[in-house]
Formats: sequence, structure tokens, C-alpha cells
Amino acid sequence: MARTEEFVTVLDIGTYSVKAALGERVSDGYKMLAYSTVKSNGFSSEGIIDAVGLRASIGEALGELQSQLTKKSAFGDLIITISSDVFSMERRRVEKDFSAKEIVKDGHIREIFSSLMKEENVVDVIPVRYKLDDGRIVVNPVSMMTSKLSGEMLVVKVDSQPQKELLTLLNGYDFSSILISHPGILAGEGVLNESEKDRGILCIDMGYSTTKVTAYANGVPIGFYFVPLGIENIVKDVAKVFKVSYTEAERLIFYHSNLDYENVDEKEMVETTDFDNKTKKEIKKRSLSLTGYARAREILSISRRSINKFAPTFSPVGVVITGGGASISGVSKIGSSVFNMTCRTGTYASSNNVIVSGAEDIISSPVYSLLFGAFVHRYRYGFIEGKNFKVSSSFAKAVTTSSAGDEEEVNDGILKKIWEFLKKLV
Repeated sequence: MARTEEFVTVLDIGTYSVKAALGERVSDGYKMLAYSTVKSNGFSSEGIIDAVGLRASIGEALGELQSQLTKKSAFGDLIITISSDVFSMERRRVEKDFSAKEIVKDGHIREIFSSLMKEENVVDVIPVRYKLDDGRIVVNPVSMMTSKLSGEMLVVKVDSQPQKELLTLLNGYDFSSILISHPGILAGEGVLNESEKDRGILCIDMGYSTTKVTAYANGVPIGFYFVPLGIENIVKDVAKVFKVSYTEAERLIFYHSNLDYENVDEKEMVETTDFDNKTKKEIKKRSLSLTGYARAREILSISRRSINKFAPTFSPVGVVITGGGASISGVSKIGSSVFNMTCRTGTYASSNNVIVSGAEDIISSPVYSLLFGAFVHRYRYGFIEGKNFKVSSSFAKAVTTSSAGDEEEVNDGILKKIWEFLKKLV
């Protein structure tokens, strides 16, 4: 059950930005009190490449959260996810026998979940359905009579090494507990409505360096596919073709391109600057759009092929594209063409959920859908005791010893100074 005062912090670590949000539990859901976005340093699609830089980005994002509050508030529980191919899903069946017919209670359900959560690397368990001994399939068996309860669960795992690295990054923060979550599932919870999840839908979270494809059917995720391509590849293509900087390529893509290039006037021009950011020139908007279209279509075509990797009978009725890539004009048009089905842009506003309130200025932005999804996921599955990780309240030295021990101690001192500086910000 929720506490009288419960705060939840969400941390979404991406290769381009680190996003954070702080929410408070209210009677009918969560109220988002603050949110922040900062540049991500030290993290690529390959994983953490500079722990000091990434820790500083996390500290800046969390510091901005606190600066937005009228009074300082506890961070509470942390839900953290990372945009990297370190997660996996699998279906599991767990059975519980009773000595005689009896009423199923909440405690029996928690026992089933607990047996799975105790397994190494398991970070989340989502109920799919239950089966009673008489063969009946039910969504919620509580208060029903049975002598044998069988639960079909979706088990989410994260690789051991990335899990340890994530927790190490958070040493020194006073979170009540830390829960590691799947980015695809959080994105889906943030933008999909219940009808879509029941009938079968693909949620495509197009990020800066990666694209996450999550399939839903019968109300729950049934599979996940990771594509190591994203907005960054479109940016590089535009930068190379038009000989502009990456920063200028990003501006052109998000503010002047339309991936539905056939509807762009051939004569329409866009002013830009050469690679030196000084020499002005004009390029055709249609040529710009066509360049972005080619790579975006490739990303979505790879995503389409992932359908065959899900359940044999999976036949989605549509596609929902979210994340930063969904902010590029015309991307949903490509999705409709590639998948030959309905495709829309996914935002929390379009999900029709009313679980999360506050932050109305970003509710219609696909960039922040994962933050909203984290609160929705917490609300729906918070009654289940998750795997709560604990971290040290002070910076811990490396557990292992080596000839590089002196260097580790120096690095630890640097990190501590960074943390002390960041604390002053809040």
C-alpha cells in the first residue's frame, strides 16, 4: 500500500540527454512536481564510457529537480532506466499448491512474485494471467477459491555488469530504494491506451542512438527488440550531405525538415551555415527532408522485421512512435508506409491516461513519454514488492584491490568533490 507521503524520482539515462522527474503520490495517481533535462556526458550506445562525466550529468539533472521546488523534498524511491541493449524478457510459469481449497489472498500473489524476484538479475515481474485448478483463466485471482494457482509472468532481466555500474553511479544519493526498469515497457506505459495494448500494438521509442521496439498484446508486453540506430544517424547523414556541423544538422532536422518529403515544395529553401558556422548558404528543404527520410525509413524497416521475432500469432493493429524521433515532422507518415498500418505519434496526452497530473507543458511532447510511463507503471504494479537495490550513502571505494589502488583513491576523491559541489546547487 502507498505511504501517506510517497515521493518517486524517475531517471532516464540516454546517450543525448539525462531526463529526471520527481512525483508525489496522490489519491488517484501521481502528481509530477518537477522535471529536468540535461546533456548526457560519458554514455554511448555501447555503455558507460566516462563514469565521472555521466555521474556529473545525473547530479545536474537531480539538482535541477530540487531547484524547482518551493521547499526541499526527499528524493524518495528511484526508478531508473538506461538506453542500452542490456535488458531481456521471458515468459515464466509459477505454480502454488494449497493443501485444500481456499481463498486466494494478496499474500499468495506476493509469494509468487517474490519467488521470481529473488532470482539473480531479475528486476521486474509483470503478471500476464492466472489459471485456477478448474482451468479458468483469470486476470486477478484474489478472493477466488482454488487448490492450485498457476501464474504466467513476464520476467524482465538486466545484465549483471551494467546493473552494477548503474548502482555505482548512484552512490552518495539518499534514495529510499532503487528499482531498475525496462525502457521499452516504461515508454509503452506512457503512450499506449488500454484498447491498443489489448488488441496488439507496436511501441517504437526512437531515441538519439538507439530505437526500442516493444510489442503489446492482451494488455501486456510480449516481446522487445533493440535497434542500434537512432536520430544520431540521421544527424550524421545530414551533416555529411550538406557539409554542416552536427549542431546545425540537428536544428535543420527538427525545425525545417519534413520526412513526408513528397509534400514539400521543390522550390522551398532553408538558410543554413557551412561547417565553419559562419558562411551562410541555402539548401533545398525537399533535399534535406529526403536525406532524413532515407535513414528514418531504414530504422523503421529494421523495426518492422522484428515482428517475426515475437509470438507467431502476433498481428498488431497499429504502430505508435514516441521518443525524440517522433518529434521530427513526417515520421509517422513513414511508419504508416513501412508497416502498412495505422501509425501515430505517442505522447502521454494521446494515451488518454489520467494517472499522472502536473507538468502540463510537456504532456504532449513525445520526448518525455518515458517519464510519465514510469509513474504509470509504478501506480499499476506498485502493490508488488519489487527488487529494491540499496546504495551507499557515501562514495564507496572499489571493492577489489589492485596495483591501481592509489589511482582509484584519487578518482574517488574527485567524485566526492563533484558531489559536494552539486549538493550546493540544491
